Amino acid sequence: MKKILFTLSLIVSLILGGCASNIQPNLKGTYQSNVVNGYVVQVAFQTDDNSFVEYIDNREVDKGTYEKKQKNVYKLESNKQNFEITLNNENSFEILIDKLNNGKPIKVKNIDDIPIYSSTKFDDVNEYKALLNKN
Repeated sequence: MKKILFTLSLIVSLILGGCASNIQPNLKGTYQSNVVNGYVVQVAFQTDDNSFVEYIDNREVDKGTYEKKQKNVYKLESNKQNFEITLNNENSFEILIDKLNNGKPIKVKNIDDIPIYSSTKFDDVNEYKALLNKN
């Protein structure tokens, strides 16, 4: 009897564990990088209107809209740039900012399911926006 209960418990655990591992996170809230060459990249996603705001060191450098293209692939569009991101099972994605990390991907991971916006005014925002320029 103990063997049957143990076997049933094991089967149920494996089924539940297998289902849980297939859960794909949704793109929402705030994503942030570690410090990369002295900078921190943040992206806030608002699901109500499919909008995003991108920050470098709390300076707003870009904003636009996003749409889901495939299971975990999203297309982001703004006046400054258009690019795709792939959300992984760890609820993170990679972003490219050539001038910030010499063309290497920057990993940003979800830090909050609620978008966090910065309202602080900075005098040097144009310097940070220039980091997105391709030249």
